[in-house]
Amino acid sequence: MISSVSNKPKHSVFSSFQEISHTGNVYSTLKYKRNHRIEEPDLKKKVIVASGSIAATLLPMIYFAKKQNGLKKITDLVKVKYELPQVIGLSTASILGGVVTGIAADNKSNKKRKIQEGVFQFMNATIPTLLVGGAMKLIEDNVKYKESKKVKVAAIVTSLIAGMPLAAFISNIINDPKDKEPDRKLTLKDSVINMDDALGALVVAKIPLVEHLHLDKLMPAIFAWCGYRAGQSN
Repeated sequence: MISSVSNKPKHSVFSSFQEISHTGNVYSTLKYKRNHRIEEPDLKKKVIVASGSIAATLLPMIYFAKKQNGLKKITDLVKVKYELPQVIGLSTASILGGVVTGIAADNKSNKKRKIQEGVFQFMNATIPTLLVGGAMKLIEDNVKYKESKKVKVAAIVTSLIAGMPLAAFISNIINDPKDKEPDRKLTLKDSVINMDDALGALVVAKIPLVEHLHLDKLMPAIFAWCGYRAGQSN
């Protein structure tokens, strides 16, 4: 997710990487910023992580569908209505599933990295969504602004812009409370690469275009992919 690494020389957690040629270039590539891994996992690990992430995504979908419409047929899974609780539940399950299966399938030395990446993925998927959801709630409760499209758009944009760096800040505190490792910083490139994570926030905000195109149907796939990426992180 948010994957730029500061060059500030604290405790060099990446010291073992410094002997690899062109290491600096690795961290700046789009592929690294998107997947946050140095080594490509083998096919077996990929299948295990993908299976875990997909299964973990399906579980909350089944629960939500059963609660909303009784889950009478399999197509009811795509009819789930996503509000803030559903978005948070879905993202949490997907990322957790990917991380847990990734840890089980990979070397123990990569366990910490997968957990940290899972934290970043989760925060980046949920913090902007929570901010957007809160802003929309405040606007809907305000008689003066509840019908103002300009105010809603401004609130959404502000929440997204503030949400991603806030997610990075909180993630750094959780992952490294004693500040022993270089912080991961948010850049414009990181934000653009990971804009798909903002879909949950746009669904919660009930953006007309998002609703018209039924983009909420893509959320399970996007969050499953987030879990898959976190589970492969090394």
